[in-house]
Amino acid sequence: ALPASRNAQNQGRVTQGSAEALLANLYLNANVFRSSDVNALAGSPNPCGPEDCRKALELAEGLINSGQYSLANNWFDNFSTNNEGSPEFLFVVQHDTEDGLGMNFQMRALHYNQLTPSPWNGFSTLAETFNQFDDEDLRKQIFLVGQGSNFVTGNEAQVRCPSPPNCPPLVFTPEIANVENASEGEGVRILKFPPDLEAQGGSGHGNDYAFFRLGEMYLIAAEAENELNGPTQKAINYLNTLRARVFEPDQPLALGDFGSKQALRDRIMQERLFELTYEAKRRQDLVRHGQFTQPWEFKVELGPELVLFPIPQTQLDSNPNLTQNPGY
Repeated sequence: ALPASRNAQNQGRVTQGSAEALLANLYLNANVFRSSDVNALAGSPNPCGPEDCRKALELAEGLINSGQYSLANNWFDNFSTNNEGSPEFLFVVQHDTEDGLGMNFQMRALHYNQLTPSPWNGFSTLAETFNQFDDEDLRKQIFLVGQGSNFVTGNEAQVRCPSPPNCPPLVFTPEIANVENASEGEGVRILKFPPDLEAQGGSGHGNDYAFFRLGEMYLIAAEAENELNGPTQKAINYLNTLRARVFEPDQPLALGDFGSKQALRDRIMQERLFELTYEAKRRQDLVRHGQFTQPWEFKVELGPELVLFPIPQTQLDSNPNLTQNPGY
């Protein structure tokens, strides 16, 4: 049997809570997983049906009310270099700084001159994503915008140039003028997981990574409740519980502002963005809401076949019963 809950001895292992969180997510997305019509998946929302929603709600609420997990008082504690003690982790990948067996998200995001050894100056977010976050929302602090600094020295960082240390300052801007030829400072960087300065080799940071945490169960409960009965105060309360720890002073949502199930559905989609950015949830959310193939900044509208991945050729070669997904 799986352990009842996570503790120091089974950190990084699957528990009953892990399985229940995975099931809640499966039921929330059941209509998508059962469908073979990519055109329907791409063109309209595919929320869970009544029976699947009831199961998702039951599982999510069971974890919320189990007494074995709780929301971290400080939202940032879920992502810190010593985050292994977070009370809301349900299914977590354990990372270690020894031998580089750790996280490298920091290396993907930071500029070359922000850490030692030098990061890769890779990922940034879109301006339209960054601008959706309320300035009063503490979760907006995951983004690096404006003057960048070196995390080792604390000094203001510079871009690379032929005559260091007399180079221009490193200033991150939300706008990217040309996505195919961006400058070193264009694009807001995402630093949800801060760098571990004790990481060996620079790329083995010690932050653990949660595939599921209790915060998402509040969002699953809100979405399932809205699909079953919404909009309801119960669904709003689940959202407001998450918002209460990241707004100072609190800025709760009001039920009266949502006149239809679709209106609250759209808001829950936004709240999932605010809570779960950089936690590998957005693609699945966009598919469930029928938005994955729609255009957005630097992306044209794409064909419906892209809601499914192609089957690798090696698998097709080894199994004659498989047929390639449409469009590939």
